[in-house]
Amino acid sequence: MLNRNDIKRMLTDLFRTEMARHQKDALAVFDSPVENLWANIPADILREAILKAGQMFDYKPLAFSSLDLMTDYAYASYLKTKKVAFLTSGSTGTPKVCVHTPAMIWEEARGVAPLFTEVKRIVSLVPCNHLYGFTFTVALPHILNVPVLTLPALPTQSWEKILQPKDLLVGFPLFWSYWLRCNEAFPPDIHVLSSTAPCKNEIIEALLKTGAARFTEIYGSSETGAIAHRHQPYKPFEIFPFWEVNMQADTPRIKRKCGEEWQPLPDKVKIEQERFIYPLERQDACVQVAGINVFPKRIEKILLTHPAVKECRVRLMRPEEGDRLKVFVVVREDCPQPTADELRAFLNRHNLTIHEIPRSFTFGAQLPISDLGKDADW
Repeated sequence: MLNRNDIKRMLTDLFRTEMARHQKDALAVFDSPVENLWANIPADILREAILKAGQMFDYKPLAFSSLDLMTDYAYASYLKTKKVAFLTSGSTGTPKVCVHTPAMIWEEARGVAPLFTEVKRIVSLVPCNHLYGFTFTVALPHILNVPVLTLPALPTQSWEKILQPKDLLVGFPLFWSYWLRCNEAFPPDIHVLSSTAPCKNEIIEALLKTGAARFTEIYGSSETGAIAHRHQPYKPFEIFPFWEVNMQADTPRIKRKCGEEWQPLPDKVKIEQERFIYPLERQDACVQVAGINVFPKRIEKILLTHPAVKECRVRLMRPEEGDRLKVFVVVREDCPQPTADELRAFLNRHNLTIHEIPRSFTFGAQLPISDLGKDADW
């Protein structure tokens, strides 16, 4: 059972995450004091956060005069429904609401706990309004009966003074990349955790070389929760024991032991053994454009064959933007920037339908990413 402090932490992180979406320095998302949070939120961001809080705890969004009053209301709603909903990142389309029941929450927390039996404290660098942060910095501490220290995700902190032996440091690939750039080293006996996006093998190797006593990477999604884990680079992920697996079908499927429905894995995978997999790439998620199924990944692959396109992302417009596709393009350093009309003409030469031709083109130096290093909207 979650307590009121858990709910307040989740709401606090929700507001901070919403604010971070409008800041250039996403790594400093948790750097503002909790007591100043409410007073400093712009009205439009406050409205969006209030709407998402209602979705998380299944109540009609209401205006509150303080974070404490909202916490009381959300906690009362949680005690009534016993459910928590999490929003996907929207990296493959419109964010979805994923409801997790108590059976799912505690089955998962108990299922991952054996990996961390020696942990004495959890140090969180991730927002717990996301499922990854919730599982490992809210639910897991209840199972392990250990305290949680929440810190801003700033790699240049005085880690030797902050970290203690047997700490579990919960981060994400973008943070670990910054950490390594700062030439940081781990104090003795620190367990490192990563998820939200694939962690490159080179980053894992470097973290172990800089003194991490143990590394764990979690593979999963907001829809499923944690699916599998690994501790070494280049190794397959082992599926957690709370999942039943069917790897014989055309599409590998999994089912929670506390559930009834089989579901496909969120990614295409290479099967090493029955419970060992290598995730390869996201399943092609289709979106509907004017009632027609369209596959953004197909359009991205075609755009990447243009000599000037280094990277790109295609997604559905937000409702206020329109009902067509949009694209973000990173141009190669040695090429002049093509115009939107030139890229449209290029796509037309590949016999795409009118529904597959993006209406909006945005150019930038790098693809937009969220505070957790995943694809973000623009």
